[in-house]
Amino acid sequence: MKLTRRTMLGGTAASALATLTAPNFAWADSHGGMASIHTHINTLIAQYAGTAGDMPNASVKALYDRDGFRDYLEIYPTGELVDGFVWEPGMGAEFEGPYSKLAIKAPFTDYIPLAEGEVLNPDKTYRIGFVFHGFNHPWLVSLADTVAWEAARHPNIELEVIDAEFDDNRMGQVIDTWITKQFDGILLWPSREAPMGPPVDRAIQAGIPVVSLDRRTSSSSISSEVLGNFYANGLQQGLYLKEVATGGNMVLNRKDLGSTADSIRTGAFLEVIGHEAGFEVAGNYHTNSQRSMAFDATADALQASDSFDISFNTGGEEALGALGAIQEADRMESGDSGKIIILANDDAKEILAKIKAGEIDMVAPYTPLIGDIGLRALVGHIGAVEGMNEAPPKLILTPNLPMVTREKMTIEGIETLTPDEWPYAYGPVVSEA
Repeated sequence: MKLTRRTMLGGTAASALATLTAPNFAWADSHGGMASIHTHINTLIAQYAGTAGDMPNASVKALYDRDGFRDYLEIYPTGELVDGFVWEPGMGAEFEGPYSKLAIKAPFTDYIPLAEGEVLNPDKTYRIGFVFHGFNHPWLVSLADTVAWEAARHPNIELEVIDAEFDDNRMGQVIDTWITKQFDGILLWPSREAPMGPPVDRAIQAGIPVVSLDRRTSSSSISSEVLGNFYANGLQQGLYLKEVATGGNMVLNRKDLGSTADSIRTGAFLEVIGHEAGFEVAGNYHTNSQRSMAFDATADALQASDSFDISFNTGGEEALGALGAIQEADRMESGDSGKIIILANDDAKEILAKIKAGEIDMVAPYTPLIGDIGLRALVGHIGAVEGMNEAPPKLILTPNLPMVTREKMTIEGIETLTPDEWPYAYGPVVSEA
């Protein structure tokens, strides 16, 4: 499959629709007015979703239909933010991660605010449990950092954190233990939706509020879901690819089958590029957020074909694994029109360094720095149980974030940011040597 790259003018797409207006970081909407990046991306999501059934690309549509992406995308929320919150680049608090011991700038510490000090009844200690998977994973330990940071701001919160180590049964057992101990609230990061529905339902039935972070559970009774911008991620990967190329052979490194991150990111990506006839799905793998698995899958794809133009990755670890395989095979420049295009999600500092070096082409940020939002929402639900305040909304969306590219570009009204303009990257600083 021949890869054709689109012509760029001075780092800015020739087809740019609008320009970022500082300092308000407002994006042009379809009527020439100005909208927040969150609203503008939601508008683009709606536009591409509305034409998903008319994809002319048979290869893309076959995968899109086979995996039932539209069923997942239709129920994934893309609404407005709580209380009309408007996020702008530069917002947020800086601190050292309690677990990672790394410098962090969390973007959303002003969202659903909670004053520092005792919460609710100052004479009571509130026991809260946070269960997740992956203290050894850079994204997930950063998520835990923000939960622990928020808890530490409130002296009468006692936080217990447990790593279930990617064992759904163990996570369910942890939740059941906290139910028995009559904890005041439970926060969780579920790897997959279906297995965590029953434990969450048991906690709710016991009168314990439960808030999920990032990924969803199958429980319809959960107190709140703090959801990130998966749809915005896949959409922007597609927009970038469509801007710089009109076709090519693609290899997809996807997250675990059945995860929200896979179904929404991959589906949104396909919705965008399915309108370009030249893209061909040459490889489709589930590499489960593991760098080593993405390395092996990409190495297999490289051995199988001399024509490898695009590496789509649903996470940062996948992108780094793919990059490693491509470099080891000495195939960075083996695309039909030059460098293999590597698309990433998750704005780790290591990813941004690779973008700056010109090795990875773009990243759609998906920040793990949202645990503080979940803990603040959980405190609100505990207060509602005690009759002290109204409950927070069930659906808490986090702001859509603009993509990061090596040089500034304007793509369908989104002005990208450069690595040096993005202060929210997580994980360790990686030497560029």
